[in-house]
Amino acid sequence: MRTLAPEPTSVTVPEVANLPYEPLWHAPAKRSDDDLVIGWLYGTLYAAVFVRQKLKASWSASTPVRNLEEFEPAFDELLTKLDYTGTEITLLLENEPFIHQMEQAPGSSDTLAESYLKARVIRHEKEHGKVLWASQQSVSTKQERTYILHLLPGDFYDKLHRMMGRRRLVLARILPLIAPIQRELNRFPITKGRPVLVAVESGKATVILVAQVGGQILISRTILASWSADPARIGLEINRSLLYANQQFGVPVERIWLLGETNQSTAEVSAKCGVGKQITVLPTTPIEWLQSVAKLPAVHPANLVAGYLRLKRKSLYLRTLIMTVCWLAFALLGLELWNSSREWEAQQQSYEELGQRLPVLTAERDQLVVRNQEVARQRDFIRQLTDERLPAVPGRFLGWLAGTIPAEMRLTDFSVKWNGPTGGWSFRVEGSIEADEETSREIVFAWRRQLQKSPLQITLMDTARAVITAPLPPGSSGPVEQRFNLEGTLLENATP
Repeated sequence: MRTLAPEPTSVTVPEVANLPYEPLWHAPAKRSDDDLVIGWLYGTLYAAVFVRQKLKASWSASTPVRNLEEFEPAFDELLTKLDYTGTEITLLLENEPFIHQMEQAPGSSDTLAESYLKARVIRHEKEHGKVLWASQQSVSTKQERTYILHLLPGDFYDKLHRMMGRRRLVLARILPLIAPIQRELNRFPITKGRPVLVAVESGKATVILVAQVGGQILISRTILASWSADPARIGLEINRSLLYANQQFGVPVERIWLLGETNQSTAEVSAKCGVGKQITVLPTTPIEWLQSVAKLPAVHPANLVAGYLRLKRKSLYLRTLIMTVCWLAFALLGLELWNSSREWEAQQQSYEELGQRLPVLTAERDQLVVRNQEVARQRDFIRQLTDERLPAVPGRFLGWLAGTIPAEMRLTDFSVKWNGPTGGWSFRVEGSIEADEETSREIVFAWRRQLQKSPLQITLMDTARAVITAPLPPGSSGPVEQRFNLEGTLLENATP
């Protein structure tokens, strides 16, 4: 009997979504002031926790960590193993994206040199994208200032920053390996100012530094060769660095320090560098470099994150200030609206009260209208009297005559008359003089001349200047009197 095999059925296997990595470590509820220093040196990863610069715990990765995808799970592992409860992270970094290059800037001033370095960074960003950068001044040559530029791609830092942010941690410092090397170099038992070459094992690479003890850096190089895999190249590059320092700076270097976990390149260095060199091998572990980093000052010129964090704190301060101003503006607006509402309610209540008093106010208004009409009529009457009344010319003219008339003369008749706009003011003056006829004529003529010079614009008529002897009554023995009369006009062409 033939058995039929069952037909195969197709089973759809669901695709595994490429989900982002979820952090395995979560920040503890209680945080501390411990410092975590991580050393990521060309594939090797080390970490140590320090309490007031004293080592508390350390950790090292068992497998190479070559990129950020491999760094993140290793980062969670070290946080868990070290039981880290702090908030700030210091990263000692040396890898291929992290570039160190020598630059010579004009040496006239620090401002000019800084502007030149910024221009170089901007040019680099146009070709390779945004970077975080820091500079360290080294020994200058040819009247120019020499700097070491440390350039880290901005994308690399952004990924690190987001990685730390998801774990509520702050990446406070990113330092190159030459920062702790220079610190340890200044502590070497060598006379200050003596040049020394220091070669440090950094994972699969080697960092070569030529510097003066207690002074500035001359040369900084990173060689992609490990001590165990390519000791011959290490010796060759160290010899090249010695020759370059002697040729470029005129500084013969007699001392060579080899700092690393192994000493497999010592023979090659001795063979390549020639005789007369003092070679010192100092076994050094990466944890010791981390401890040296923990002892560096918080503000270090090689810290790539310092300027970024400073700008970030400034922007956060400005954002907080703007938010505070906005909330204050909203509060003032709310207070203004509340005051406006209160005023509107008060005005509504006042309008209601006025509506209730409307009859009384209307009666008062009618009384005031009648009173205003009466006052207006009285004002019009006073204005008419003031405008149509003739000016006080007669009285003022008489007063002026009283002040100028001679002592021998007496006025017996005085009249001033307004003859209209065409005739103007006319006057007539009569009187007597106690003197003989000849003397009386002289007095009258002198007074006439005085009248004609007055500011009253007096014009006398020639027909009215006779002097007549007045007869004395019979039997009288008094003095002789002469009669006179004057006629004329005042204020010629003047209108009242």
